[in-house]
Amino acid sequence: MNPEFYNQKLKSIEKKLRDTQLLIVSKTRSALEIRAYYELGHFDFGENRVQELEQKAQELKDECPKIRWHMIGHLQSNKVNQLFQVPNLYAIHSVHDQNLVEKLVKAESKLIKPLHLFLQYNTSKEEAKSGFETYAELRTAAELVKASTLKLAGLMTMGTLRTDDAEAEAKRCFHELNELKERLESEMNVKLETSMGMSQDYEIALTEKSNWVRLGTMMFS
Repeated sequence: MNPEFYNQKLKSIEKKLRDTQLLIVSKTRSALEIRAYYELGHFDFGENRVQELEQKAQELKDECPKIRWHMIGHLQSNKVNQLFQVPNLYAIHSVHDQNLVEKLVKAESKLIKPLHLFLQYNTSKEEAKSGFETYAELRTAAELVKASTLKLAGLMTMGTLRTDDAEAEAKRCFHELNELKERLESEMNVKLETSMGMSQDYEIALTEKSNWVRLGTMMFS
């Protein structure tokens, strides 16, 4: 372990982010690697699988008491109760349909701490991706979350994967999410954030004023 490696990585990316928050994607990474960033003052980490998240959260809960865990992978409704027991769980960025929203609301009494939800919208309309696909569906889900004790944090999306012009498609997807966010904010009198941008397109997300970018491999290599 070389602390200077992590320090340089963090400083380099933070210079670009300005008002955007960094979510380090720590899937497949060790507790030792996560702790290296934690000791530099970075507390937000994202995991794709509930079981892996649960294991790391238990392992690090005493050493890293300020850590904030974000679930960013596809969440099966039968994993909700298990997820809600994770120490220092802060947010779910992948709330992808009405059924999952209803399961989350139903289980809210099991939460250890307040939980922030990002509703996932499928701006690319790719069949391989999950997410709400109409504004009406999104609005219904947002209203259900707002009426609960869960925190309606914002919206999440991913750029188009299968395309000849990834840059243009990413910009289109992120711009569309901003329009949806602004419409929801206006109609529901709420303040929302956006979670958009990964290693391959986070710079485009920054031009669209994303509130959160999710960066993984580039933070560890």
